[in-house]
Amino acid sequence: MVTTEPYLMPDSERIVLHALRTVVPEHRCAVYLPADWQLAVRKTGGLVIGRRVGGTMKDKRYIDEGMFTVQTYATSRADASLLARRARAGLVRLTFEQFGNADGYLSRFREATGPFMTTDPMTEAQTDFYRFSANYMIATRPR
Repeated sequence: MVTTEPYLMPDSERIVLHALRTVVPEHRCAVYLPADWQLAVRKTGGLVIGRRVGGTMKDKRYIDEGMFTVQTYATSRADASLLARRARAGLVRLTFEQFGNADGYLSRFREATGPFMTTDPMTEAQTDFYRFSANYMIATRPR
């Protein structure tokens, strides 16, 4: 649906998810952890979760800056770390290249926290899975 509303920002989460799928096409990428996450990790060697968790409109008509959490899962610490670093490097590159889709474009990338290994009760119970998390400020602009 096309709108003429000048202050309507693009779906930044959709743009970032599309970018992540472009960067690591061999792995499953999603907004939320799927119920079959362990199978997805074992099947493709990794899983990437990219979700908007906050942010603000920086310019009323052109720039929306979202805070994104990007989590990577793998069966070894080294693989989870590499996947996290690949996701970060790809997002930086695609932002520089002004990657976009029908929703809009990536405009600016700023790191809030770089990739680090993290656990929670769910992943602690799964001793053969590792998770890395990072937080990025990613600006998008409309088409």
